[in-house]
Amino acid sequence: MCRSPAGARRPRRGGRRKADNERIYGPRRERAAKAKTEPTIAAQLKYLAALAEKAGRERFDAAFTEAVKGTGITPRAPRERTATAAKRLTKAAGRALVSSLADG
Repeated sequence: MCRSPAGARRPRRGGRRKADNERIYGPRRERAAKAKTEPTIAAQLKYLAALAEKAGRERFDAAFTEAVKGTGITPRAPRERTATAAKRLTKAAGRALVSSLADG
């Protein structure tokens, strides 16, 4: 029986798994990274405006603050219009805002 010396490691065999992971999830990671910097699109802004009207100003403000937390986007100013605030969002932050307004 052949034993390896103490502390010796076997070569890793995760190369194929890593390549499969990159092939499957690589495009998804690229889209997610791009969405963090791209501005919202017109359809998303229109949907956000409709949701904000249904939800009310206070609920929109709370959801907006949560959606932009951790991003470089500043919270909504006291007299800033809803549409103006929504235009400052990125696609990812807009998606977070839509999901929080649509759930409740």
